[in-house]
Amino acid sequence: MTQAGTSRLPAAPPAEERRLGLALRTELRLNAGRLATTLAACAAVLLGAALFTDQLSGVLTLWAVLAWYRYGRADTIEREELRASLGLSRADRVRGRVLLVLAEQAVVVLTVAASAVLSVQLGRSTVGGAAPFSFSGDPSGSQLWIVLAGMLFSALVLLVTGIIVGGDCTTRRPGRSLAVLSVLTYFLVGILLALPLMLATIVMNVDPFDGTLGTPVTAGLFAVAVLALLLGLRARARRWIRELDSSPRAVTR
Repeated sequence: MTQAGTSRLPAAPPAEERRLGLALRTELRLNAGRLATTLAACAAVLLGAALFTDQLSGVLTLWAVLAWYRYGRADTIEREELRASLGLSRADRVRGRVLLVLAEQAVVVLTVAASAVLSVQLGRSTVGGAAPFSFSGDPSGSQLWIVLAGMLFSALVLLVTGIIVGGDCTTRRPGRSLAVLSVLTYFLVGILLALPLMLATIVMNVDPFDGTLGTPVTAGLFAVAVLALLLGLRARARRWIRELDSSPRAVTR
């Protein structure tokens, strides 16, 4: 019988968590070059914001839109065999891929926000969000709320786009047409999400980014929507896994 206060060994992490960690590390190792390219682009955007403008962040967000396609395009039979040799299933690959894409897109969105904050600190009016869905505000007003709203709006558009095209880029090796479809989906989703804001401005004569009540409320609504979409993406990833489990064919072709 053990004495009270005897130290206990920490419980081993669940097998599923260990597999998820291995899947993510494997995705990082296999796609190190692609991730390094994104980090270099983020550094270039920050440098541009320091020197002249933060509007280059729109191009960076378009690059993030293609993340599902870029990582899916890299899948080959050899990579699938490597994952299998590590004991990873196709379902593990999907989970690791989703985490990798979300991590890259989070870095991009934070870079967009950081470039806007940098522009504000240097005395320039900022353009929040990602082109062509940029939110500008009164330079004499609160620019940080506009930065936050723009950052959350960028996350919204990226998440909805991922929910729509992520399955086709994850359960099979995507064709080049998926790159075009990803960009078109991004623009269409952005327009549809921006419509309520434009209607509020026209019909109610209310500026959603007036720097007082409008911007905090809008940012709060965006934050709630982002959380809901993350749950939606998680549900979609489970569906993608079920599709793979029901299909005997490999992910690559």
